[in-house]
Amino acid sequence: MGAQDSEDGFGEVFDRYAPAILRYAQRRLESREAAQDVVSDVFTAAWRHWDRRPAPEVLLPWLYAIAGNAVRDQWRSAQRQRRLTGRLSALSAAGVSGDPGEDVVLGHSISQALAALPEADREVLRLVAWEGQTDARMLGLALGLRPASARSRVLRARRRLRALLDEADTPAGGPAAQVTAASPHGHASEA
Repeated sequence: MGAQDSEDGFGEVFDRYAPAILRYAQRRLESREAAQDVVSDVFTAAWRHWDRRPAPEVLLPWLYAIAGNAVRDQWRSAQRQRRLTGRLSALSAAGVSGDPGEDVVLGHSISQALAALPEADREVLRLVAWEGQTDARMLGLALGLRPASARSRVLRARRRLRALLDEADTPAGGPAAQVTAASPHGHASEA
C-alpha cells in the first residue's frame, strides 16, 4: 500500500469516526473545546500508529481506547488547573502584607533564594509546592529515591531555603513560610 493509499484510508477513517469520538469526549468533558482537543489528540495518535492499526472492524474501539486516555489527560489537566487556581486564590485572599510593594519585594526575595539553591533542592521544592507531590513514596518515585531519602532531601532543601531567606531578612509567615512548611504526607518534616 502506497503513502497516498494510507493517507486516503486515514482520511476516510477520520471522516467516518471523528463525529463518534467527538460525542464520546463531549459526554465526558465540560467544554466543547476540550472535546475537540481530544479528537485532535486521538487522530494525531492514530496517525502516528497508523501502520499498526487494528483490523477495520475494530478501528472504532481502538479509537475509543485512545480517546479514553486523552479524556483522562484532559481531566488531569483540568484538575491541576483547578488546584493551581485555588492555591493562587488562597494566596491572593490571604495577602502577604497588605502592601503590594512589600509583596513584590518578598516575591523577589523568594525567587532569589530559590535561584541560589542547587538544582536538586529547587526541584524537590517545586515537586512539593507546585506539583503537589506531598506523599513521600510518590515524591521518591519522581526523584528516583527511596521515600526516606526523599523526605531527607525535602528537609535539607527547606533548611537551605529558610537559611537563604533569613539571610535576606525576609519576614516570616508569608509565602516563604508556606513553601518551607508544606509537608509531604509521610511526614517529611519529621524525618
